[in-house]
Amino acid sequence: MSEWRQFKITSTDIVPKEVDDCFIPEDDPMWNHVGTNKIKSIEPQIIQKFDNSGSEKSQYMREHNILPGTDAWFKLWFSKK
Repeated sequence: MSEWRQFKITSTDIVPKEVDDCFIPEDDPMWNHVGTNKIKSIEPQIIQKFDNSGSEKSQYMREHNILPGTDAWFKLWFSKK
């Protein structure tokens, strides 16, 4: 028999997060260091860079009649830039 105790964790064991748990009140000392003019938005700035090389490679495959699984196909898809 195992010496380790087993525990059942339910949603009641987890403290629910507040909706605005990242809100910084205006009387917080952080505002004195940063300043309101430097904080432009409270929304996170997510920048996504899309890689379109898959479409270009598949177009090249069609134009040059490269079949999947061939040596040319492996060189096209798995070669380093």
